[in-house]
This record gives sequence, C-alpha cells and structure tokens, in this order.
Amino acid sequence: MKVSGSQQPHVAALVALCLAAGVPIFFLSGTPAAPYTQLGSSLLACLGAIPCLTASRQVDGPERIGWRLLAAGSLSWGVGNFYWSWNELVVHAEVLFPSPADVGYLLFPLLATVGLWLIAGWTSIGSRLTVLLDGLIVACALFVIGWSLTVREVWEAGADSLLAFAVSVAYPVADIVLATVVVLLAARTRRESRSVGLLLLMGLAGMTVSDVLFALDTSAGTYTTGQNSDAGWFVAFAACAAAGWLATRRPMTFDHTGVTARWQTALPYAPFGLAALVVAVQTLAGIRVDAPEAVPLMIGLLLILLRQLSTLLHNSTLTRTLRHQAYHDSLTGLGNRALFLERLEDALGAGQPVAIMYLDLDDFKMINDSVGHDAGDTVLHAVGHRLCRCFPEPDTVARFGGDEFAVLTTRVHDLTGQVQILLDLLHEPIEVGPRTVRLGASAGLAVSDGRTGSADLRKNVDLAMYAAKAQGKNAYAMFEPSMRHGFDREVMWRAELQQALADDTLHVAFQPIVALDDHRVAGVEALARWQHPRLGPVPPDVFVPVAERAGLIADLGLLVLRRACAEFAAWPGSPTAYLSVNVSPSQMLDASFPSKVAATLYEAGLRPGQLVLEVTENVLADESEVIGALRRLREFGIRIAIDDFGAGYASLRYLHRFPADIVKVDRTYVRDIARDPAAVHILGTLWQLFGALGLTAVAEGIEDPSQAAMLIDLGCRHGQGFLYGRPGPLTAIPLEPARLA
Repeated sequence: MKVSGSQQPHVAALVALCLAAGVPIFFLSGTPAAPYTQLGSSLLACLGAIPCLTASRQVDGPERIGWRLLAAGSLSWGVGNFYWSWNELVVHAEVLFPSPADVGYLLFPLLATVGLWLIAGWTSIGSRLTVLLDGLIVACALFVIGWSLTVREVWEAGADSLLAFAVSVAYPVADIVLATVVVLLAARTRRESRSVGLLLLMGLAGMTVSDVLFALDTSAGTYTTGQNSDAGWFVAFAACAAAGWLATRRPMTFDHTGVTARWQTALPYAPFGLAALVVAVQTLAGIRVDAPEAVPLMIGLLLILLRQLSTLLHNSTLTRTLRHQAYHDSLTGLGNRALFLERLEDALGAGQPVAIMYLDLDDFKMINDSVGHDAGDTVLHAVGHRLCRCFPEPDTVARFGGDEFAVLTTRVHDLTGQVQILLDLLHEPIEVGPRTVRLGASAGLAVSDGRTGSADLRKNVDLAMYAAKAQGKNAYAMFEPSMRHGFDREVMWRAELQQALADDTLHVAFQPIVALDDHRVAGVEALARWQHPRLGPVPPDVFVPVAERAGLIADLGLLVLRRACAEFAAWPGSPTAYLSVNVSPSQMLDASFPSKVAATLYEAGLRPGQLVLEVTENVLADESEVIGALRRLREFGIRIAIDDFGAGYASLRYLHRFPADIVKVDRTYVRDIARDPAAVHILGTLWQLFGALGLTAVAEGIEDPSQAAMLIDLGCRHGQGFLYGRPGPLTAIPLEPARLA
C-alpha cells in the first residue's frame, strides 16, 4: 500500500512505534515478570480506545458510529484481559477456558468488523452487491487457508468441552472475518487516506498471529502468559490507537465513483487463488482434503461466477448511464450538443422539414454575479422546463452550455408565433430565494429548405441569433441571406477592435460641459475615438456595440478611463472642473471595478471629487444589479451621472433611490424645444424635480444659441453640445470663458 511522499516519514515513524510496542515481550518472556506484561497489553487496549473516540468526533453518520464501535472493541478486549490478569496475578487462581475474559476478547473482532464496515460506508447490502460478494469470496478463501494452517489442528486436538472447542475455533475464524473487512476497506480507501488503512492492516496482522498461536497453544495445553506470541496483541492495539490518532488529523476518505483500479478488481481473486494453491499442494503431498476445505472452496467458486454476472449487469447499467451522461446536460437534464447534432443529422437525412431555434439569455451574467451561481443554476433549470413546455417531444430541446439553448423541431409552420410565446413565457418571474428574476432572450431561427446541410443550417441560425441581439433584448429573428454580410462585418470589426486594443491605437477626445450663464467650463467628457489605419475614423456607435457584444467593453472602458485621467491631470484648466467618463453596466458587474477606479485616480494624482462616471439610464430598470458598485464608488467620493435620461426607460420613480449626483437629459428633448411646446413643459418640470432631489441637470445636444437661451429661461444651468465645442484634444478646449461665447 502506497502513501504520498509527504506522509512516508510520518507514517514510517508510527509503524516503527507500533512494532516497538511488542519488543519488551521478547526480553521478558520466560522470566518471572512475563505474566505482568498482560497488564501492559490491557492498558494499551484501553488507551487505544481514546484516539478512536476522538476520530469519531471528526465525522458524522455511520462513520462516527463505526469509530465508536472500534473504540468499544478495544475497550472490551482490555477489560477481558484485565479479568485474566486479575485472576492470574492477584487471586492466583487458574483461569478456566473458556472464561468471561474470552467474551471481552471475542467482542473485539465482532465490534471491529461492524465498526470498519460502517466506516467504509457499506450501509446497504442490496446496493453493495459486488462488495458483499467480494467479502464472501475472500472469507471463503481465508477460511480454507486458515483451516489448512490452524483450524484443522485445533479441530483434531479437540477440547475438554464443545464450548471450549467452539471458543478456540472462534478466534481464528473471527480474525478471518475481520481480515476480510479490513482488506475490502483498504480497497476503497483513497490514496491520501491509505496510511490509516496501513496501520489497521498491521494491527490486524499482529492480532491474527497472536490469536492463531493462542488457539494452537490452548488446544495443546501449552499456553503460558507472557510468551513471545503475545507481542502481536501489543502491536495490534498500538496500531489501532495510531490509526485513530491519524484519522483525527486527516479523516478517511473513500472512493464512491464506482470506478475501480486493476488491483481492486483482482482483490477477491488473489486470496482465492492462494487458497486453491494451498489445497493443490496439500493434495500433492498426499494430505486428504477435508469437507471444511472443499465446501468453502466450491462456494467461493460459485460466488466468483455470481460476481462475474454481477459485473456484467453493472457494466451494462454503467454503459447506459455513461451514454445518458454523454448525450445529456447534467444540470437541466436536457439533451446536449452531441445529442442535438446527432438528431439533426438524422432528421436532415430523412428528408424531413426541420427548423432550428438558437436561444441566448439576455444579461445572464448579471444574475450569476449579483445573486450567485447557485441562483443562476436555478434559473437555467427553470428555462429548460419552460422550453420543454413550448416544444414538447418529439422536438429536441438541448443546452449547449452556459446560457445557450437550442431547439430542433419539425413544426416549421407558425414557428415565429411559437417563439414569441416562448419569449413571453421566459419573461414570467422566476423565484430565486428572496429575489424575483425576469428573463429576456435573443432567439435566432433557421428553416431547412431541403438542400441545406447541417453545418450551413447551424451557421444560419447563429447569424439569425446575432441579428436578434442587434435588435435589442427579448427579440427574435428569422434567417435571411443578407445576414451573412452583417455577420462577416461583425467578425471583421471584432478582430480589428481586438487588434486595436492590443496595439493601444485607440485615443480619447474631450468635449466641454459648460455653465450656460457665463460659458465657464464646468467639466469635460472623455469620449473613445478610433482612427483605423486603413479604414479611417470608426464611429463610436459602430465599435462600442461591437465591444459590448464581444466582451471587450471592460478593456475598452478601462483604457479610456486611464488615458482620460492621465491627460486631465496634466490639463491646466479650471481647478473646479471635473472629468466625466462613460462606463458600461457590465463593467460594474466586476466586483473589483471600484478598486480599479480608485487605483487609476491615485496613479494619475486626481482627487475622487474630480471624477464623474456616467451610466446610461437603462440601468435604472435593473438597479439592484449595479447599485452596489455605484454606492461603493460614491463612498470613495466619486460622483455618478445618469446619461441620456429620457431616451429609454425614463424611470422617474427610481431617481430618489438611485445613487446619482448628475442627470444628463437626452438631446431629443433639447432638439424639440424650439418647435414643441410640450417639450418645453416637460423640461421645465424636470428641472424642478431634479432641483428638489438635489441633482445637477445637464442638457445634452445644444447646437444653437436659441436653444441655450430657452434652457436658461427654464432654469437649466449646465449644458453640452456642438455650440460649445466638438470632441477633440483636451488642449484645444479654451481656458477663458469669453472664447466659448
């Protein structure tokens, strides 16, 4: 039995100590002090129960009971041995055989066998048929070997009574049963715990040697207390105590996978082969094979045949289980990619009209990051159930991994209507602990025309799903040939953007935010710009959505933040001006984002109050997802601005709870102010509301003086737009207010 390299010196020392426990017997044997060694073995057995009890406190369930039974067995042997020693050393009375001491002795293998069985976790014989058969095979083999070497001699020697004979035979037989359990336990022990099994095996060997010699000497009437053979008992209980002590430091762990190593598979056959060899040698030597040898040998052979049958049945069940695992998702129970592709090939090969729906959940990462992966698993399981409700058998519903699902259906008519029903069903609330989650999804649809192959059909549905995502959340799209061009452009832009980030070729432009009354620069907004070396300037409304879809927005946002802070720190502008930088909601899902912002400010030498982070107003609809990050940022002293307010959700009811300092009103309100009286009334009401909430309002998109004048009349104090400057280098922003007039 192997132990890890780090444990070998440790275990070797314990083995040496256990062996040393039996050494004094050899020096005292035959001396007047020899009988008193019995007191030492009694004390060692009782003390050995303590580590076993301590080990029981490290585990729960049947394993705890097992260690307690092992402790009780050690204690019972010690008590029985004390009784023997008391009669022999104190009372000076001949100890009859059998005596009450033998009850304590024999309780040890009985309690130890049950205890080790519980420690190993064999609580159900019906569910451990192979283990039971292995145990019976080993027991039959060991009995045959034991009969040839020991038990026959005890049998032939006879005894004063039937009870004395039964007790004499019980010692080696009990050791055989205990040996069977120990060997089976060792077979299931994992490598890191095998040092405990090693000590138990060593203790069993010591116990077996002493018990066999005791039975032989007792039957022959030659046993004397303190003879050399008693050393095995010292070794046995020292090893038992050492195993318990080691188990308190590292509880035993067992293999529950059902996969066995080669040596474990051969385990029951080795002792049976040895038993057959012993019988063969005995036959060749002219010694008669007794019925107690022949019967267990035949029973063992029958059990081996049953084990082979059990193994075949187990392998058949295992094959079905492995096949199911190979074709199904372990979390949702749905089919996986392999099953989906196999059934798609079968359907296309049969010439059936088939359609594929490819579904990707919107903002699923927010659920994992905000309420945890266990909640995310609950949501995925609910999604799978709802998919099966909309597409029952014979349709195939599969999970491809993460938050991606696919459906293969032959119901190609009214497919879009069925998908819309699914999207509505997915949007129904899902209870996740104390939280309620509502889902959106982007779905792509593709229908086979009878000539489309599997690979092309899957590519088509991918393109349709990409088109659905481009429409926004909770949408679907049917594949059209024109989508191929859009997909190729998306792939191209992603590759180019990744290269630009790697080459550090993006730069930052700045646009002034001014006080409308005197044109003083109140702040500057940093905007990402991309000058492609071959394609020229790439508009932000092209590359920013690409960055969002490609998962590059965090790298892009951090690059802009660092560049902007470094340039702003060197700008000799107004000391009261602030720097405003846009951030994506997905950036704030990173738990380390507030710390990254604080570190960037420190590197640039800026105060937290000089930085404003802008988030789009659609985060108001999912405030719980990012509100924690926003609050931590405000605790640092960084201000928060709601960008493009009024362009999307316009959730006024959230404003009093949302951790914001500035509201930037969308340019559509400013654009309509000169020709739409309703826009004037709306803006006037908004300024009053913002003032009551203590929010600073900034009007975006001011392009002519008349708009600025009307905004001033309505109470607006700050604005931004082409009237005051287009995005450009920070050094191009005038320092004197008069030059902005």
